[in-house]
Amino acid sequence: MIIANFFNQSKPINFLILTIASLIIFVEALYLDVYADGNKPVVYRIILNFFLFLLLVFLHNFLTRKNGLTKNNTYALFLFILLFAIFPKSIVQYNILLSNFFLFFSYRRIYSLRTSLNTKNKIYDAGFWIGIATIFYNYSLFFLILEFAAIILFDKSRWNHFFIVFIGFFTPLFLYFTFLFAIDKTDLYYQLWDFQRSFDFRNYNNIKLLIPISVLLVFTGWAIYPTLRKALKSKKKYKALYNLLLLHLILAILIGLAAPLKNGSEYLFFFFPFSIIFTSYIQTIEDRWFKELVMVLFLCLSISVFFYY
Repeated sequence: MIIANFFNQSKPINFLILTIASLIIFVEALYLDVYADGNKPVVYRIILNFFLFLLLVFLHNFLTRKNGLTKNNTYALFLFILLFAIFPKSIVQYNILLSNFFLFFSYRRIYSLRTSLNTKNKIYDAGFWIGIATIFYNYSLFFLILEFAAIILFDKSRWNHFFIVFIGFFTPLFLYFTFLFAIDKTDLYYQLWDFQRSFDFRNYNNIKLLIPISVLLVFTGWAIYPTLRKALKSKKKYKALYNLLLLHLILAILIGLAAPLKNGSEYLFFFFPFSIIFTSYIQTIEDRWFKELVMVLFLCLSISVFFYY
């Protein structure tokens, strides 16, 4: 019961171990990208991806703790970091990584709509960050659905609130268009509205994607049933939060299915909602040995990627 007990707390040693694990996973992802896939390393992108990766880890922890999405443990952060090891391409695909970096700022504002403080500011900020994320990966636009859902689920439905979403969203896009117009490259702006998609899933037949995707689908279904049942019996606020997380998970999966590039990086959007929902499931497990088994299985999956990639 070493792993389950260790991460069932939130102490400096937990964050130290997870930071070391993050560094190892980044080096592993870089190694697989360069030596296994034969891609030429670009120094500035390696540095950019490294800092973005660490910032995502920090933002995940901050967002989870600030909004009380889990109990006082580090299960969610542990799972979030291991998902990068399971899908190493998510670390090296810089446009998706950068898009998720900005989306995390929007998530922070969206999930904080549970409280009544600064509602209009939160709604504007969330739309604003989604707008910036859309510039780097246009499928990020669909997280506006998450913001609209949060407004409804958290009883913030006012006509002006929905209007503020669009003001926030189009502000960075207007500035982006103005900049491109000034340098005569407006074609780049119009490309944002060209949603290239692919439903060719042949890449998923490769063992390096088939195994992790299959296992995570099982884990997802495994976690949803007991947590959904708990949510249905809970108070209105928790029920609304869980419904929002579930919608977040569904949106992430749909984006992954439609994404034009199918190399595993498209599931980066999936990492955050999955880590929270699966942590909620782990917190419901009373049998300590079974909880340990679940954590060990997840850890083994992340380590095995290096050997069959």
